[in-house]
Amino acid sequence: MRASALLCLPLLILATQAAQAATMCGAMRMPAAELREISRGFSRGHEGLDLMAAWGTPIRAADGGTVIYAGWYFAYGQIVDIRHADGVVTRYAHMSAFAPAIAPGEPVAAGQVIGRVGATGRAHGAHVHFEVRINGRAVDPKPFLALAPCVERPEEEALEVAMAPDQPPPRRAQKKRH
Repeated sequence: MRASALLCLPLLILATQAAQAATMCGAMRMPAAELREISRGFSRGHEGLDLMAAWGTPIRAADGGTVIYAGWYFAYGQIVDIRHADGVVTRYAHMSAFAPAIAPGEPVAAGQVIGRVGATGRAHGAHVHFEVRINGRAVDPKPFLALAPCVERPEEEALEVAMAPDQPPPRRAQKKRH
């Protein structure tokens, strides 16, 4: 009985993470406004999205929260970790510089500049590595960001959609012809 309960625990954790991501669909902002492309997506060997942008481009907090770490972290180079009200942690890595007053314990607002795009640590070219972590475990950041429309939009409304390399392009709704 005890072993079967332990086997079910990972499924419960994954289901909880998926539900949490679904309720936040598109709630976070893109960390680099001048995004060129997503050079690498989330996978088993890569726990975030690599968002390519020009060296020195401002990196913004995806959502409001409190800085829990700002400093050098092995292959990530210079990073900032932010804990949000719901316990989700976002990580921004390979920064060339931190914004003034970014330090553990400091509050940040959604969209606030927290640093600059760089290539510190084990990075090849300027980009920000963006992660979302729930209970210390990395999850796919795409559902949290407005990378794909979460709601239907009128066809006339312009919407730029950044797609990860492993995603097919979104299908457009066909107009009914009478």
